[in-house]
Amino acid sequence: MRPKTYMLHILASATLAILTGACTHKDLNENAPTTIADNVQVVFNWSNAPDKEASTMVLYLYSDAHGMMDYRFNNTDGGLIRTYGGPHTAICHSNDNPYSHLLRNEESHDGMEIYTDDSSVLVGQGISTRGIPRAKGTEDEPLRFTPPMIYGSQDRDIDLKVSGLSQTLTMYPEELVCRYSVEFVDVENIQNADLRIDATISSLAGGYRPGVMEPTSEAVSHTFTLTADAESKTMTSEFFTFGVPAGEEKPHMIGLYIALRNRTGNFYTFDVSKQVNEAPDPKNVSIKIYGLKLPDIPDIPIDPPDEEGGVSIEVDSWDTIHYDIKV
Repeated sequence: MRPKTYMLHILASATLAILTGACTHKDLNENAPTTIADNVQVVFNWSNAPDKEASTMVLYLYSDAHGMMDYRFNNTDGGLIRTYGGPHTAICHSNDNPYSHLLRNEESHDGMEIYTDDSSVLVGQGISTRGIPRAKGTEDEPLRFTPPMIYGSQDRDIDLKVSGLSQTLTMYPEELVCRYSVEFVDVENIQNADLRIDATISSLAGGYRPGVMEPTSEAVSHTFTLTADAESKTMTSEFFTFGVPAGEEKPHMIGLYIALRNRTGNFYTFDVSKQVNEAPDPKNVSIKIYGLKLPDIPDIPIDPPDEEGGVSIEVDSWDTIHYDIKV
C-alpha cells in the first residue's frame, strides 16, 4: 500500500503545481510553521492593461525578516502560493521572453532594475557597431537593444496573516515601457538604400525600476531598424523604450546609418528633442522627419535581406551629414 500512497502524493503535488502555475526559488522553513501563510491566492488584475499581450508573470515578495522570495507563474491570472506571514512589499512583471531583457539588484525592492543588453551589431544591415560614427554629444552613451513590451506593478503595503486560511494578494500590472514610432516622409532617392535601414536614438533611459515605477537615470542610445518603402518614399519603425531618463534632460538625437551599394555609407543626424520632450503623451511618442535626400547614384537592384536578418555590408567610409528637421 505504501507505494500506491506515495504515487498519489506525487500526483496530487503535480496537479497542485499545474493548477497554481507557481513555484518558489527559495524553500520555506518548515520547522517554523508559526511564520507561514499557507494559502495565499495571488491575483493579477489587468484593469490597468485590458489589452495585455503577456502569457507569464513573476512575483517578488520582500520582507525584513526573510528577504526576497520569487514566484513564477505560467499564466497571467495568478495562483496559489505558500510564503511567510507578516508585512511585505511586492513587485511583479511579465516574463514572456526572459532573454530579451535583463534584471539586476533583484534582492532590493527599490533597487531592482529591468534593462536590455548591449547592441554590438546594427541588425538591419549586419554592420558592427564598433567604430561607427555617433551623434555629437552621445559618443559615450552605451548602445543598447530596445526592450520588449513589459508589464508590471508594485505594492508597499501588504500584510499576510500567519494562517492556513485563504487570503488574497492582488497586483495591478500596467505597461512599464513607452511606444515610440519614427517615420521619415518623402525621402528622395530612397531606391538607392537597403530595404532595411539602421538607426539609433540617444539619451533615453537604460532601464526601469519597478519598485518605484520610474525609469532609471542612466542615459543610453537604443538601436532600431527602419523599413524602407520605395513606393511611398517612407522609412518607418515602431519600438518600445523605457522613456526619458530621470534627472537632467539631454538632447535626443537620431542617427541614421545608410549603407549604399557603392560601398559608401552616409550617416545622418537629426535633433528630435522637441518631438520627444513635448509629446502630448510621453508613453506614446511619434517622431516624423521630412526632407531627407539620399545621394543620387546609378539605379542598382537591391538584393532582398537574407533569412538571418539582413545583408552584411562593408562600408569603406562614412560621410556625416546633420539635418535641421522639418516637422
